[in-house]
Amino acid sequence: MAENYDKREDETLDRISNTLSKLDTTLGKEDTDVDKDYRTRAWFEEHRAIHEIKKALHEVGKYDDYDEDAYNQFVKDYDKAVQDFDN
Repeated sequence: MAENYDKREDETLDRISNTLSKLDTTLGKEDTDVDKDYRTRAWFEEHRAIHEIKKALHEVGKYDDYDEDAYNQFVKDYDKAVQDFDN
C-alpha cells in the first residue's frame, strides 16, 4: 500500500511540475510580446495553473478546498469577458 501511495505522490508531483513548467513557458512567451492583452492572458494562465495544482493535490487527498464547478464557471466568465471585449 505504501508503494502505491508513493507512486501516486510522485505522479502528483510530476503533474504539478509540468503545470508550473507550462506556466513558465507561457509567461516567458508573453514577456517577449507585450501588448494590450498580455496582463489579462498572464493573469488567466496563472489562475489556470493554480487550478491544475489544486486539482492534482485534491485527487491524492492533500487539498480539500477544490471546486471543479467554480473553476468551470470562472473559465466560462473569462471567455465571455474576452468575447465582449473583442466586440
